[in-house]
Amino acid sequence: MYTEIVLALIFFLSAFTMSFAGFGFAMISVPLLSIFFPVKEAVVIQFPYCMGLFMYQAWHYRKHFCWSPMQPLLLGTVSGLFLGTFFLYYMPETILKRMLALFIVLIVIFNLISARHKIEVQSFKSPWFGRICGFISGSFLGAYNLGGPPVVMYFRTITNNSLKAKSYMAAFFSILFMVIAVVYGVTGMFTLESLRTTLLYLPSVLLGSATGFWVFHRASNSVYNMVIDVALLLISVVLWINV
Repeated sequence: MYTEIVLALIFFLSAFTMSFAGFGFAMISVPLLSIFFPVKEAVVIQFPYCMGLFMYQAWHYRKHFCWSPMQPLLLGTVSGLFLGTFFLYYMPETILKRMLALFIVLIVIFNLISARHKIEVQSFKSPWFGRICGFISGSFLGAYNLGGPPVVMYFRTITNNSLKAKSYMAAFFSILFMVIAVVYGVTGMFTLESLRTTLLYLPSVLLGSATGFWVFHRASNSVYNMVIDVALLLISVVLWINV
């Protein structure tokens, strides 16, 4: 019973984060779920909710979407996607967990750098910036469903409009998740048991999503980002130790 309560809280927090920030479901859920499940199973269990929330947001923000900002990401993402899926399917779990922990720490540290925006803008001048962000995102999407940060960094350099940024991210990840769903299906990663486990936590996801949208209109982004950075660092420490 204790485990079920903890898992319900994990799904609630993941859905809350996704609805509040526009991304981050897998960033929260996969590291925490991997404490209770193997990484591969953790990825599969949370996958339907992550994909569903992205598709909902793509529809919700559809009026702010256009295709041109997506193009630089596509080639790199496709290459990285298949590489990441290969890593998930064949690499040892210890390596996967520690790679995930290091990746999260690096993203958090980058977010704390005062010159972050200047670095992002200068990097965006290179035609390869979008392809590199796409490759990194695709690699971690294929391995962990965790490709948000590089894509978020890219879209932030091309627009200051949060509605447009959310529409880009939601549409981008909706497309990729449909591809990933096919890949996971072909490789036999989806099972009836994993789907049963997923469905058990639907109420937690719905409640977390509703709460996230409600809090979004009442809390500052700066406070939220600070809390999330601290939480991610703690998650990384736990993930590194628990191998």
